[in-house]
Amino acid sequence: MAPKVPYPSKLYQPLNRCAYCAATDNLSTEHIIPYGLGSHLVLPKSSCEACRKATSKVEDFVLRRYLCPLRSYLSLPSRKPLQRPDGYKLTLKRNGRSWAQKVKLSDHPGNIRFIMFDPPGRAAGRPAEQSTFSIRLIEANIFADWQQRLAHLGADTAEDRVAMNAMALARMIAKAGHAFAIAELGHDSFEDTYVNHLVKDGAPDWNYWIGGHHRSKENTVSVLHELKFLQRGQELSVIVHLFVPYCPSDAYEVVVGRLRPGKEIPSKLLLE
Repeated sequence: MAPKVPYPSKLYQPLNRCAYCAATDNLSTEHIIPYGLGSHLVLPKSSCEACRKATSKVEDFVLRRYLCPLRSYLSLPSRKPLQRPDGYKLTLKRNGRSWAQKVKLSDHPGNIRFIMFDPPGRAAGRPAEQSTFSIRLIEANIFADWQQRLAHLGADTAEDRVAMNAMALARMIAKAGHAFAIAELGHDSFEDTYVNHLVKDGAPDWNYWIGGHHRSKENTVSVLHELKFLQRGQELSVIVHLFVPYCPSDAYEVVVGRLRPGKEIPSKLLLE
């Protein structure tokens, strides 16, 4: 049985305008971290129809193709539970031989790979647009008996066969970071915000604003996900740390915008 890890939970005041484009018509409720990742950080009347469709499309791609075994293991919510897969495609390897096999969650070895980016170019001093980028994979095991599970499948190692779209993941992270900043601080706290354009579409400067953040010590919070602010002068980032118990040291950073002079961030929301 999966451990019961509490979700972050907060109901914010209605925004009454789109958090991303300032439209005021046909507004819907926004889940800051996607509903399908287990989150009750809810921002009412904050997403217009166009932005809702754009974010839903990206989130649907990510949630149904990335970390799906972990979502199933944790019984995270789904708007389409009947479409949850009955098995997961793996590449299994043993003694130099490899083969593809679909396995049920009950037989899955639980090898999970978290995709992590370089730090945001804005923070690292890289150009605003880069023709190439790099990622690294962080291995985690969700089952304590993962070696026995592999042996039962006749394998030594297993790899998920799902291909990941880096920009889709980055856009989902950007949306979470931006929405959290607006929910907690309001639009008027910023002179400028940086990632609005990524909500509706991909952009060549995505890895200038979004990247990885390696924490100096393992995060020990007792929630599934955590969001905190990181301030550099007048610029503010949101640290989006997903699946903390399974990836305790690595999170994502979204450089969300430039604060107005004199704006102070509550200490409880700042990254320690």
